[in-house]
Amino acid sequence: MAPGFCHNRPPMSGDAETEPRSDETELPAQSEVERVSREFTKVFHDLRKQTFSTTTWLGVQLVKTPNDILVMQQIINETKPDLIVETGVYLGGSALLFATLMDQLDIDGKVIAVDIDLDAVRDPVREHPKIELIEGSSVDPEVVARIRAEARGHDRVMVDLDADHRAHHVLEELRAYSPLVTPGCYLIVEDSFLGGRPVRPEAVPGPSEALDAWFGEDPPFVPDRWHERYLLTQNPRGYLRRVGDDAPEPRPPRPPSFMIGALELSGSEESFPTPSPDEAIERLTEAAGRPDLEVEELRRSINNMAKRDRQTHIEADLDRRRQELTVDSLLREMEAQRELLAERNRLLARERARLRRIEGSGPYRAYRGLRRIPGFSHYFHWRDRSRKSDAQARARTRAENREKQTERFSEHHRGQ
Repeated sequence: MAPGFCHNRPPMSGDAETEPRSDETELPAQSEVERVSREFTKVFHDLRKQTFSTTTWLGVQLVKTPNDILVMQQIINETKPDLIVETGVYLGGSALLFATLMDQLDIDGKVIAVDIDLDAVRDPVREHPKIELIEGSSVDPEVVARIRAEARGHDRVMVDLDADHRAHHVLEELRAYSPLVTPGCYLIVEDSFLGGRPVRPEAVPGPSEALDAWFGEDPPFVPDRWHERYLLTQNPRGYLRRVGDDAPEPRPPRPPSFMIGALELSGSEESFPTPSPDEAIERLTEAAGRPDLEVEELRRSINNMAKRDRQTHIEADLDRRRQELTVDSLLREMEAQRELLAERNRLLARERARLRRIEGSGPYRAYRGLRRIPGFSHYFHWRDRSRKSDAQARARTRAENREKQTERFSEHHRGQ
């Protein structure tokens, strides 16, 4: 054995540590855990050009914290979904994450990813055999009906909501897609840390407010706070497990010391366990005659009063937000969105009717006849090839431009 690698020798006099070390350590207070978690989450978000904007999965960017990526891997490994529905695709990193995890776990399933704009989706995502991309609004009735029909052929379904984060849209998604989730599987609502929980206080009402409204409908889901145990998450209260007779209890059991960041307590800098006035007077009385203790207790009492006042303002602000997010206001927003959708469908129907009129017209029929004449046919084939070549050149240019649009990634509508 090499010198200096002697194992299991008895401790010698002069060793730096001869007493056995205890595994018991003093745990931080819950208020301190919450404070640190909120501050770090804000820093992580504020430095998004070096955090969110640089996170990738197999070379494709995705707007997630490393902790949430790890949690989603654990959820998929635990529940083995054979269908994952994702709303909000952007570059496609999340869809690629889900699909490659299915490959590694030998799950015979697929990922359906829907977004209103798929132009930015990267080639590895488009080419993956387990990923089906749908272009359209996630709350478009046709899109919802298509996904529901697909879900009927699968035994274990998971849903990840990461599209438009305005409250009315998230609430509509929750109502449309939550019935697809099978007992024991998960519905994930992303970016519920917006609206000052603890980042971007102006982004309200958002996912967290939508969750408040939806929980009032008594859905068969419970927030699984175990998946917030790493303290940094962009989805507080967002890991929702569907309960039911066949749904197993999550594992492992929670340790007695289990704590989370409680990021959903919007805008609260800390949870302040302020003493009652009688307790404060008692402490001041005990410290009387000892200037050092007396000054310290006075300082502590003043700080507690200031903290209590801040907490009162925070709670008042929360009440104001809850009052603003009424069912009527959400219904009005949803009705406005439905009117926009109806107008879009009307314009689309008008355009389709115009195309049908063109195809049935005499000039168009004459044009189709010319294409069958040998001399004209050669010309039209040449023109079609030229147009296809130009389209391919434009597609290459767009692909090159997408690679240069890193700023768009950090300023995307998901609020990162």
